[in-house]
Amino acid sequence: MPIRFEPLTCAHLPLLTGWLQQPHVRAFWDDGERDGAAVEAHYFGAARDVPGFVFFMDDQAAGFIQRERVGAQHEFACWALGETYGLDLLIGEPDLTGCGHGSQVIRAFMALTRAEVPVNRFLIDPDTANGRARRAYVKAGFSVLTTVDLLTLMKLDTPDQPSDL
Repeated sequence: MPIRFEPLTCAHLPLLTGWLQQPHVRAFWDDGERDGAAVEAHYFGAARDVPGFVFFMDDQAAGFIQRERVGAQHEFACWALGETYGLDLLIGEPDLTGCGHGSQVIRAFMALTRAEVPVNRFLIDPDTANGRARRAYVKAGFSVLTTVDLLTLMKLDTPDQPSDL
C-alpha cells in the first residue's frame, strides 16, 4: 500500500480536528481541547517547532505523524544518542486501525526523515496501556528503553549507530 506524507497545513485542519475527536485517538492522545480553534492554536501556533504531517495510504488521508528534535532541554534528552528525533503517530481513520499499518507508516516516515536530516536515534513514547501501538513499534524495529510516568519510552537506533543505552 503506497504511503505518502504531506506537511500539515491549515487545509488539513478539519481532518486533524476530526481525528483528534475520535474515541480511539482520544484514549491515548491528549493535548487538550479538540475543537477547531484549539487544534489550530496548538498545531499552527507561532512558537511551534514540531513539524507535523498528514499521511495518506492509497491516496486516502489516514492519520497524522510528527517529529521533534530531542535537544538538551527536551524531557527525553538523557536518552538521546547524537541526533535524536521523537515521533508521535495517530491513525485517525477507525477502519484503518488494527491492520498493521502503524509499523509501515513509522518505517516509511523514518526513511523520509533520514533522507532529510541525519538521525542516530528515534524515540517514541506510547501510553503503557496502548498495547496495539507498542506492538506496532516493536514490529517497526523499536525496543523498550524504560517507563516514564505512564509512557513506555522506546528507541530505534539507525543501523550505523551502535546502541549504548
